[in-house]
Amino acid sequence: MRTIDLDATLWSTVDDFYRALLSAIGAPEWHGHNLNALVDSMIWGGINAVEPPYEVKIFGTSNLPEETRTEIELAERALAGARDEFLMRNRREVDVYFSIAPSVR
Repeated sequence: MRTIDLDATLWSTVDDFYRALLSAIGAPEWHGHNLNALVDSMIWGGINAVEPPYEVKIFGTSNLPEETRTEIELAERALAGARDEFLMRNRREVDVYFSIAPSVR
């Protein structure tokens, strides 16, 4: 499985998170910077250059502003919920995983 490592230590805004993640998964320029757009492209697919299976690992989140850290945590939960919905609707799993680590590797 492909692993995409993102270092969040230099991020300061929610947009920094989206820019880094969307760039790493090869999202088109018109891709939205919101949770619904992430779920659509990462779980339901057919939008990004990188398609499942893959795991996104975000490191260095401990010093992020609360708003940015919260958005990343919401993304983690939204993607997990969407994976469950995908399984229920399609009777097969989509292998897209998202994890957060407070410290740098």
